[in-house]
Parts: sequence; structure tokens; C-alpha cells
Amino acid sequence: MAILLELAEEILREDEALARRYVELAFRIAAKARLKLPRRLKRRYCRRCKTPLVPGLTARVRVKRGCGGRRLVVTCLRCGFIRRYPLKASRGGGKAGGPAGT
Repeated sequence: MAILLELAEEILREDEALARRYVELAFRIAAKARLKLPRRLKRRYCRRCKTPLVPGLTARVRVKRGCGGRRLVVTCLRCGFIRRYPLKASRGGGKAGGPAGT
């Protein structure tokens, strides 16, 4: 299963249909064996079209603020499927980005 997912990442730029097929096969194998995939792996592929999500190539990644807090919004550029992941609140309460004291 891990081999198929690695191959999908490598072949994505050359043949996207083959990469999707590899991901679909890997997910089917996991389902048949009743394996739970780690969150890190599940978030790397589109749920609807099984395309490997690469920011700038097959996915758009944005950080949005709203009443429920900050979220990471990942949009698949192939099928338009949108996933929203909650972000943890930052500690310290200051502005993020630069080093303190500058």
C-alpha cells in the first residue's frame, strides 16, 4: 500500500490518471484489510477524485478566519472538492511571523 502511494506521488507530474489509479488501489487495499490510514496520509489525497494534493499543482491551500476560529481550507483543483481542517489556537497571543523584538 505504501509503495503505491509513493509511486502516485512520483508519477503525478507525468501521468495524473495513473497516479489517481494508484491511490484508488491503495485505498481499496486498506479498506479490504480494514486498516486505518494515518491522518497525515488521508489528508494528502482528494476524497472525491483520489488525486494526490500538491499545493500549487493540484490543490489550493488557504488559511481562513471565522467565528469558529482559524481553519485550513484545501481545495482540489481537479474536482473542486473542499476540505476544512481546524487549526489549533496559537499560544502567546502576539502576531505570528517575525522574531520578537524586531
